[in-house]
Amino acid sequence: MNKIFKVIWNPATGNFTVASETAKGRGKKSGRRKLLVSALVAGGLMSSFGASASVSLDGGTYSDGTELTDAWIAIGKGAKASSVGGSTASISIGVNAISAVGATAVGYDSHATGQSSVSMGQLSTAAGSRGVAIGSGASAAGDYTVALAVGSSASGESAVAIGQGSAAQKKGSVALGHKASSSGEKSVALGASSKATGDDSLALGRNALGNGTGSIAMGAESEANGLYSLAFGANSIADADNTVALGYGASATKAGAMVFGQAGKADGLNSIALGNKSQASSENSIAIGQESYSGSEKSIAIGSLSNVTGVNSVALGTESTAAEDNTVSVGNDTLQRKIVHMAKGDISSTSTDAINGSQLYDISKSVADRLGGGASVSTAGVVNAPNYKLQSGNFNNVGDALKGIDDNTLQWDSLKKVYSAEHGSDATSTITNVKDGALSASSTDAVNGSQLKTTNDNVATNTTNITNLTGDVANNTTNITNLTNDVAANTTSITNLTDTVTNLGEDALKWDDASGVFTAAHGTDATSKITNVKDGDLTTDSTDAV
Repeated sequence: MNKIFKVIWNPATGNFTVASETAKGRGKKSGRRKLLVSALVAGGLMSSFGASASVSLDGGTYSDGTELTDAWIAIGKGAKASSVGGSTASISIGVNAISAVGATAVGYDSHATGQSSVSMGQLSTAAGSRGVAIGSGASAAGDYTVALAVGSSASGESAVAIGQGSAAQKKGSVALGHKASSSGEKSVALGASSKATGDDSLALGRNALGNGTGSIAMGAESEANGLYSLAFGANSIADADNTVALGYGASATKAGAMVFGQAGKADGLNSIALGNKSQASSENSIAIGQESYSGSEKSIAIGSLSNVTGVNSVALGTESTAAEDNTVSVGNDTLQRKIVHMAKGDISSTSTDAINGSQLYDISKSVADRLGGGASVSTAGVVNAPNYKLQSGNFNNVGDALKGIDDNTLQWDSLKKVYSAEHGSDATSTITNVKDGALSASSTDAVNGSQLKTTNDNVATNTTNITNLTGDVANNTTNITNLTNDVAANTTSITNLTDTVTNLGEDALKWDDASGVFTAAHGTDATSKITNVKDGDLTTDSTDAV
């Protein structure tokens, strides 16, 4: 049988050698042994003196192991094992396998060159102290590193690479998964083709990328590219510093931006988007709600399908829109909403407070009360029109009522400095219902037709009384003098004919409640003329102005 399964004494070298089962050692028994038993025997013998092991198949060649003073095992052509002291035994198994002090190398051309390292698999290398490389072509280059699987590489100190083609390149880095790569210090990449390039970064998931320092990418195809950024969810992207993207396809592209929700986007500096397909695209903008959109600087959209395009504006509620700058909207062109339970706002010349319905009603009520004429406030807050009943007709607004009064009252003629009885196209008009004025030397009262009739009658009577002509003439002269004074008094101002509307101004005759008369006083003048007075009736019962 062509097997190597015994250890014999080699007198030429003065040590034990692993050889074919047919070989015999001088002074030693020959026989068939299995490798396990032989190795145990060899191990026991090595504890007291140096040993060298080599392999020789039937009809083949063998190479001597490198002889040292302590325990080691080297099996295979060109295999080399080193040790210092009995507790640092090294093992090399395989063609060209090499092990350092206390190290183990198993496999074709495997190298465990780091102290106490382990290299298992063809072409595997454990170069760092206490490193472990397991798998074809695995490499553990740094101290305390672990590389497991074909082509894996742990080159940083205390790094771990597990998975075919995985690579942990910096101190404390971990790469787990097919072609996973952690090139940042203390970074972790978990998942096929995941990459953690930033220091202290984490990439978890297939093709996940943690590129920024302190960044975290979790989910297939997720990317955390900014410093201290977080991308959580498949295809999520946190592309700038201090950004957060949570949800499938979520994207935060500007510094400080945050997005929460499937396919949401936070594209503005310090923007926030919350909700599926929500989008905050401008600086300091906020969009909350499914498919909400905040597209202008410092704008806020709250509610599903809400939309803001005005700068510094707010849209509140589903489908609300705010297109103008500096506005607040609670609806849109076809959908309006009430704002309820709002406190009373301050009403002053400097107030910018909103007022509520009760305040507006109070204002409308105040207007209605001052209009008079039956004006009132409807349940809709509308002021119902008044009804002014004047001698010239009925009027439903102040302007028409004042015009009606203006057309039908004595008005002051500022050019002639008198009150004029002109009306419409009539140059003169009769003034009726004039109360008897006082007849005295100091009277400024207007006299009526009956008073003048009495005076005229007295004049006629005095004319027939010839016997007392001298005295009567003298008396009549006095009476005529008084009459002249009375007539002159008729030129004084006559007051307004109706008290329906007050305070019409300085240019109309006004009623004097104390005296019970209309007064023709104007401005600082105690008396004034009345012009364009039509001839009144001169009868005993006449009250016309004369």
